[in-house]
Amino acid sequence: RLVLKIIQFNLVMIQNLKMLNRSSLISFGFSFMLLFSFKAEAESMIPDFSARYIFETDQFDFEGIRQLKTFADKRVFSFEDRARLIKAEFYSEFIDADEIKSLSYDANFRFTFFRRFTNFDFDWETKKLTSTGQYDWQATLMEAPVYDPLNVQVELRKRLMLGETEFSLVLPEIKTGELVENTYAIKGETIFTLEGKEYPCVILERVRTQDNRITTYTMAKDLNYLIFKVTDNDPDGDIALTIKQLLSFG
Repeated sequence: RLVLKIIQFNLVMIQNLKMLNRSSLISFGFSFMLLFSFKAEAESMIPDFSARYIFETDQFDFEGIRQLKTFADKRVFSFEDRARLIKAEFYSEFIDADEIKSLSYDANFRFTFFRRFTNFDFDWETKKLTSTGQYDWQATLMEAPVYDPLNVQVELRKRLMLGETEFSLVLPEIKTGELVENTYAIKGETIFTLEGKEYPCVILERVRTQDNRITTYTMAKDLNYLIFKVTDNDPDGDIALTIKQLLSFG
């Protein structure tokens, strides 16, 4: 149950362009401009970043690096920790254009001799979302965006930057693959102190009535709503993810 909460909480295309004639050259130039526009848009709205976070549960805690990177054909959002007793790796690959298009999600967790892994594969040609690992299932994708536990956090920041205060996003249930709407709403504001500097933040809340669970996000206004802290409260125990050091931004 704890590993399922961690996975929920956090817890691809490469074009080969060949210029064989003038028409191909024009096509290449157009594709390059589109690619440049995509990267500029993605980086200007939600810039790449790297930061050290501490992950705390009722049973243990560990630190790791969360980072968002932009590549030529996709973006990758990840969390990595490789301590001696704990190994936690989470990766999300997606396309970030007018809307987020999920490609894959991987979660790998090991605590001493206890191991769990989960993989989501988003096949938009066949409209199939396939899960392998701890839970095996297949779901039918919709035309609307379907997010994973990591890239949905990028979408949260985009929505706040667009001035939205309440909205719903669709994520798959880890166990069953059911595509469920999750509702988010701004509940207030606070000040978060990081490395001696105070940052004005908004408090965004997600309530999951089906499992009596509340997730709260503390997000820095001046850093494009970068998530500083996440708390997940449910009857099985609390989880917190808190930034400790901002390594790079933009």
